[in-house]
Amino acid sequence: MKIVAITPDRKTDYLAETVIDGIHDLGIDLIASNIGNGIEKSYSDQEIIEHSKDADYIFVIWGKVRGNMPPKYYLLDNINRPERSVYIDGSEWTSTGYPENKMQTSDAKLDWKKRRGSPWINNEMIEKCNWYFKRECYPEDAERGIIPLLFGAKRDFFTEKKLDKTIDIFCSFGQEKDGLRSEAVNLCKKLKDGGYRVITDKNLSYDHYRDLLFSSRISIDAWGGGDCCKRLWENLASKTCCITQRYNILFPNDFTDGENILKYSSLEELEKKIRYVLDDSDISTKIAENGYNHLIKYHTSKKRVEYILNKIG
Repeated sequence: MKIVAITPDRKTDYLAETVIDGIHDLGIDLIASNIGNGIEKSYSDQEIIEHSKDADYIFVIWGKVRGNMPPKYYLLDNINRPERSVYIDGSEWTSTGYPENKMQTSDAKLDWKKRRGSPWINNEMIEKCNWYFKRECYPEDAERGIIPLLFGAKRDFFTEKKLDKTIDIFCSFGQEKDGLRSEAVNLCKKLKDGGYRVITDKNLSYDHYRDLLFSSRISIDAWGGGDCCKRLWENLASKTCCITQRYNILFPNDFTDGENILKYSSLEELEKKIRYVLDDSDISTKIAENGYNHLIKYHTSKKRVEYILNKIG
């Protein structure tokens, strides 16, 4: 199989990373337009057009524009194979990846429906691509034929390190303004004051962050700019008992609350769920093991690409 991909220019996008990692893991021949997100060799515009003539699919992958060039969407007109074209939309807040106005992020703290800004769908890609996959896909989007596509766990999330679970709770975020992140961190700081071993540090090096996460029994996830965040998949791959803020977007092959994950919708429910597993290592270990197994079965980067190919094949 050969896939031609119009990819983001350098700037990291985690859905792009997930899909590209999965394509590589499946051994699919990948011809990409831009370096970054797991792409080490790029091809010229003319080479992309030529390779597209006999490609099985053309993947058009969303990328945020900030100090880089926009994705080469103009190539679609020259390729002219809409029947084999797939748009993969990893945006949040709006289809540009930016809030629609200065108030959207603060308003969304009070009303989660405000997280779905305008414009939400890239209508140009609806017209030019036969399939439209979206990370933040709500039920009303699916009614338009849009297909949900969450992040997944990349191969480098897994480690052979054998680290003891010496930390009770890991609750560390890059930014704390969205979802219930700041509330979760403050709650965990109170638990730390109560004598539990809790990590809420910020600005950790990634290697140190990973070691601390792998050494934790319980991890906390909350919405970021989108409901679907990279952290959820890191937490699950680290074999922690993951407690996550409930998604409002569609979640194919979802986890089951109380069986392989714990879910919360409020600060009160989060505290209740934490205390449920905090002093019972048998329960937290069982949920962590079940979560890891469900992750491996349905939610790796390889499984994401298999899911895409199954939907379009």
